Amino acid sequence: MIYVLYDKPKKLEDMSFLTSEFKKKYEEIYPEWRCVSIKQMLSVSSAVVKRAKAGDTIVCWYDFMGVLCWWLGKLTNKKIRIVAINILLKDKNTLKNRLAKFLYKRTLCSRSFDATITTEEYGRYINKVLNTKAEFTLLHDVYHKNYALDKSVEVKTNTVFCGGRNGRDWKLLFEVAKKLPDVTFNCVMPNALKEQLSDAIGNNVCVKTDIPERVFMELLCQSQLIVMPLDTEAPAGLTVYFQAAANNKMIITSDTVTTKGYLSNGRGSLCKSTVEDWIDKIQYYLKHKSEADICAKKFKKFLENECSEENYAKKLWGMLAE
Repeated sequence: MIYVLYDKPKKLEDMSFLTSEFKKKYEEIYPEWRCVSIKQMLSVSSAVVKRAKAGDTIVCWYDFMGVLCWWLGKLTNKKIRIVAINILLKDKNTLKNRLAKFLYKRTLCSRSFDATITTEEYGRYINKVLNTKAEFTLLHDVYHKNYALDKSVEVKTNTVFCGGRNGRDWKLLFEVAKKLPDVTFNCVMPNALKEQLSDAIGNNVCVKTDIPERVFMELLCQSQLIVMPLDTEAPAGLTVYFQAAANNKMIITSDTVTTKGYLSNGRGSLCKSTVEDWIDKIQYYLKHKSEADICAKKFKKFLENECSEENYAKKLWGMLAE
């Protein structure tokens, strides 16, 4: 039996595409609530591990729940296989992160644990951080067909967009904005973060907080470019990249081990962590719209060919069938 464990209720996100290629008996498990705390994740993971029998497989959509399932299986001496989709471990010098590294390292060294990575570069990075030799399966994040906005929106000149929650380097973005007073920076972030960074927000930065998804998408589509500095090598902002590509927007973002796998080879523009590099690239692509459009077209084609729901499901089943 294959159990497929998600981290949120089905009414919030129907993930049935994931199992469309499965050739063996399986059961999808959606929790009653969105799993945002360790307590909630432990509760759901523990229930699935208790149900599993020797020889069963648990596929976890959220990677840390996969790590928890492996530890729970080990502590209860259950001979089960765990598959964690899209490892998302960061490298920080905090007690919480050091504990996470310990849990992940032991897990990744186990023969009963398999994991996917969104780019090969990030897999090498994880092995370096943890001093492991884990073998990962490359599985790019999935590009959904419904990312495109279903109405036409007028694009405003000299505008860029940055939005989301985790991994954004807002301080760097606001420093860049101060150097580009003629460019409007449309930003979407949690309200608590806006209050924390209020002193750094310039007059040409338009910040909206906790807005509906449709308003988020309309603001994205009104902007010429997507500009997203990151503060992590781990996967971050990929959903926004995919939304941008679906709506034919070019992306300028940080040069990381993750973004290289998606936006290299002319599919976007990758920046170093210097204000000057960001200023140069933003100014260039705002002025050279045709080149920006070529980058956006290349990235969209890459996603349609490599990251479709169909390809994702086939690669996941191929991994499980090995």
